[in-house]
Amino acid sequence: MKAFEFFTPTQIIFGRGCTKQIADEAKKMGKKTLVVTDKGLMKTGLVDPIIETLKAGGVDFDLWTDIVPNPRDVDIERGAEYAKAHGIDSLIAIGGGSSMDTAKAIGALMTNGGVCADWTDGNLKHPIAPLLCVPTTCGTGSEVTHESIVNNTKTLEKDCIWGPENSVTTAMIDSTMIDHLPGSILGSTGMDALTHAVEAYVCKAANPLTDGIALTAIQLISDHILPAVKNHDPESLDAMMAASTLAGIAFGNADVASVHSISEALGGFYDIPHGVANAIFLAPVSRFSLKGAVSRYADVAKAMGIPGRGESLEALASRGIDRMAALAEELQIPKFNTFDQVNPKDFPRLAKTAANADETADNPVMMDEADFVEVMTAVYEGRL
Repeated sequence: MKAFEFFTPTQIIFGRGCTKQIADEAKKMGKKTLVVTDKGLMKTGLVDPIIETLKAGGVDFDLWTDIVPNPRDVDIERGAEYAKAHGIDSLIAIGGGSSMDTAKAIGALMTNGGVCADWTDGNLKHPIAPLLCVPTTCGTGSEVTHESIVNNTKTLEKDCIWGPENSVTTAMIDSTMIDHLPGSILGSTGMDALTHAVEAYVCKAANPLTDGIALTAIQLISDHILPAVKNHDPESLDAMMAASTLAGIAFGNADVASVHSISEALGGFYDIPHGVANAIFLAPVSRFSLKGAVSRYADVAKAMGIPGRGESLEALASRGIDRMAALAEELQIPKFNTFDQVNPKDFPRLAKTAANADETADNPVMMDEADFVEVMTAVYEGRL
C-alpha cells in the first residue's frame, strides 16, 4: 500500500436547525466577525434568521456581500482590506462555494498579508483567520477542503490558495438551508458533489480512507438526489448535505481529476457555474478515462446501485457512466452548446489551461491538449 496523508481539522456540526447555535460558535472564534454572503442570497431571506440569531446572541459583526460567482481576486482583496480596517478577527461564510472560497481567501490575506497571487503555491505562512461556514447548497464541499479557488482577473484563469493553513474552523451543516433551494440549483450542485466523490475515488491520489468516504457519498447522492430535487423531503435533503460534506473530505484528501480541469477552465474563461460544468462533463470524461481505472469505475457503478449482470467489469463500469449521463438529463442540466458564450475556436486555449491544471496529472488516463479539445468538441457536438 502506498503512503498517504489524511487531514481534516474542521469541527463538523450536523443536523436540521443546528444553525440556531451559531452565535455560541461565533463567540468562540473572536471579538468581531465578518459575515460573508452574496446579494442574491440576501434577497431570498435565507440569511435573515442567521443574522437575527447572531444579533440575539450578542455577536458583534459586519456584513460583506461584495462577491460574485467564481470569486475574483480583486473582490477578495477588497474584502481583506475592509476586514483589517474594521477590526475583524473572524469570519462567517453563508452560501455556496463562492461565499466560502471568498471567506477562506479573505481569511488568508487577513493573516498572511499581500494579494491573492502571492499565495497560490501552497505557501501560506499562517493559518487563515478563524472561519465558520454554513453551506447553502449540497455541492461544493468547500466547508471541509483546504483550498480557495480564485478567478485571476488578469489571466482569466482560476488560481488556488491551498494548504493545511487554509482550513475552516467549524462547519455547520443544516439541511433547512436547502429546503427551498430551486430544483435546478439543487440538481447541479448535487451533481457537483457526485463529481467530487467519483473523481476522489478514481483518481491516482486516492487512498483507503478517501475510498470509503467517497463511495458512501456516491451511494447517498445516487439514492437521494432525485427525491431531494422532486420532493424536497427532509431525509433526502439531509442525505445530500451529508454527501456533499463527505465528498469534500474525500477529494480534499485525495484529489479531483480531468472533469475539474475542464470545469475550472470554463469557469475562469466563460464564467459557467462550476456545478453545471462538472455535471456536463462528468460522464464524457469518465467514458474517456474508463480504460485507466476499469475496476474503480465498476465500484462506482455498484455504489450508484447498478446491479451486476454477470458481465465484465468494463461493461458494468460503462453502465455506471450511462447512469451519470442519465442523471444529468433527468436533472435538466443545460447542454454545453446552449451557452451563448461558448465558441469552439476557444477550445485550444481552454484545453491548454486544462492540460496544465494540477489535477490533470491524477486523472486515470493522462490527457494532453489534443485530448481535451477532442472531449470538448465531442460534447459540444453531442457525440460524447
